[in-house]
Amino acid sequence: MLNKTIIYTKIYLPSCCRSGLLIFCLLFLSAPLYAIQITLNVADVAAPSFTARGIKVILAQEGSAEFSIDELHMAGKIWRKVYIHCTEFLLNSTRVTCHKGKLDAIPDLPFTFSYEFASQRLELQLATNANELWQVSADFRAKPWRATALLRNAQGKRLAGLLSPNGPLPTQGTLNGTLVVQGDKGGVSQINADLQLADLAATDTSGLHAAEKLSGELHVNADRTGPKWNWRGALDWQGGELFWQPLYLRGGHTLQASGQWDGAQLKVTQAMVNLPEVGKVELNVLWDIKKSNLLEGRLVGENLSLANGFANYAKPFLEQSALSATELKGRADVDWQYRNGATQVLLLKLHDVAVEDGEKRFALHGINADIPWHAQLQNVAHVAFADGELMGLPLGATQWQIQMRGMDFTLPTATLPLLDGKLEVSDFHMQNVNNLWQWSFSSTLTSISMQKLSTALHWPEMYGSLSGFIPKVSYLDKLLKVDGTLLFRVFDGTVLANNLELFDPFGRAPRLSGNLDMRELDLDLLTRTFSFGNIQGRIDLGVNNLELVNWLPVRFDAKLASSPGKYRKKISQKAVENISSLGGAGGVAALQRSFLRIFENFGYDRIGLSCMLQNDICTMAGVEDNGNAYTIVKGGGIPAITVIGYNRKVGWSELLNRLKRVSQDNKAVIK
Repeated sequence: MLNKTIIYTKIYLPSCCRSGLLIFCLLFLSAPLYAIQITLNVADVAAPSFTARGIKVILAQEGSAEFSIDELHMAGKIWRKVYIHCTEFLLNSTRVTCHKGKLDAIPDLPFTFSYEFASQRLELQLATNANELWQVSADFRAKPWRATALLRNAQGKRLAGLLSPNGPLPTQGTLNGTLVVQGDKGGVSQINADLQLADLAATDTSGLHAAEKLSGELHVNADRTGPKWNWRGALDWQGGELFWQPLYLRGGHTLQASGQWDGAQLKVTQAMVNLPEVGKVELNVLWDIKKSNLLEGRLVGENLSLANGFANYAKPFLEQSALSATELKGRADVDWQYRNGATQVLLLKLHDVAVEDGEKRFALHGINADIPWHAQLQNVAHVAFADGELMGLPLGATQWQIQMRGMDFTLPTATLPLLDGKLEVSDFHMQNVNNLWQWSFSSTLTSISMQKLSTALHWPEMYGSLSGFIPKVSYLDKLLKVDGTLLFRVFDGTVLANNLELFDPFGRAPRLSGNLDMRELDLDLLTRTFSFGNIQGRIDLGVNNLELVNWLPVRFDAKLASSPGKYRKKISQKAVENISSLGGAGGVAALQRSFLRIFENFGYDRIGLSCMLQNDICTMAGVEDNGNAYTIVKGGGIPAITVIGYNRKVGWSELLNRLKRVSQDNKAVIK
């Protein structure tokens, strides 16, 4: 065997790689290949479309060839330690051919390669016994040069090495179709692709983006003029599932689009998207590729189904908000225009829309609205709904006219029918300042029936009426405040609420704080409501330092006492029993037991009970302290009754249980 070694340090190929290293080999090999083993070492090969370093070629006497490349740069990708084996390698003055070749990186995909120097025609075929075929034909002498790739059951996972490792990479599925590429000295100038995708799957390392069993058709035509590409394409996504955090979508979408791309910006001049069970949407977009930033955009859709549109494309982004359980129905027309980093126009028309909260906090039905919002223009929105509910309270039909000037919204007056009364809202003003929404209003509640109110809220039936005045309510940075004192009239008395603050009212755990001052409540109306046993008289109740977290009390200082003044004071035996049970097992009704059992009602002088709640413990007291005991009802008149409590420390949950049992058979000890 004759060994021959040739060493060169660096080669610059003039225009492209089509003759490349193999031409170089031909020029320097004069001996018959079947007679010798030749080793060729080339340090560096450079061409406009690729560079290769550390090339070594071994041509064996039996006709095989081994290629090794330390580092290969091509199409923006880098491969290191690339090995190619040709079982039959032929090289003469007209062509170079590699039969039964194998690439070390994809050993299961053997290939055949043939290149004619004179005609500059390339034939490359990669095929497996599993009917997989990648067939490439190229004519580099033609102007423009042209290459055609035919794919048959091509495994999508083989494209993973050509894609960015930061995005989803194909793991299975096949591609069928053709890809035609033309080019000139400046590189690729035209691309035409017609591909069918079947059972395609892909995922990224984070698991936040994945696809499963994707099927469909993709058609793309693109032409380059100078640095700018004009393109048009169509995608028919026929089946499979796509998870793109937080969206989860199924097949049935279609897209037809055209636009330009200059390497820095992607412009979609016209796109039509068919969203399954929603409708068709027209879309225009200008996207900054490098900054991943939307520069301009417009979305237009008519008669869109809100039920599926909201559930599939909006609700996934609201999982951590107060709207996470909201459902929408009805249809809408929308025209959204975006520019200079903000929405410029939003024209929205709602047709018989219903919005319902899954947690039963609110609902509106029969919504019809015309909202022509412009960032720079003043306009008026017309909103009407047929009925609804707010925290269980039924709302009647109403119409509003909202004045809009950019991010400033004003509703001078509005009336919201509520049961047999109405809530009159005045000076509603909402604006966005420094990306923070804030709003305020004042309101008056006309008299509504407590019986209807309690029935609507599923409370024990109450009597009398409720009315009130809300001086000013404001909202800023998640804090809802009441400036001034709320006044309500209920149980023939008054309820004043002040220093009310509600933090994060639309969050998962709102926190309420404030004070309540109730005066001269009619005990007869109040005790009839709760089946407590009848008490006649009037009562004052103060609740200071009240704090509720997620609407559960965690702290307050409450004191209940008979109102000053002269009025009838009577208490039934059932009420005595229930009051005594609140003091715990040691609660005792005092005095005159021997004959009082025959009376249904007793006289009393004063009633008093207090509870200071801290750390889930209620510290109790009454109208008088008697050492370890405290008087809850102090007797007066004939016959008189006195109720004494002995347990000063009661767990809050235990006290709630006692309140629930007051209608049960709690027997007081009557003396």
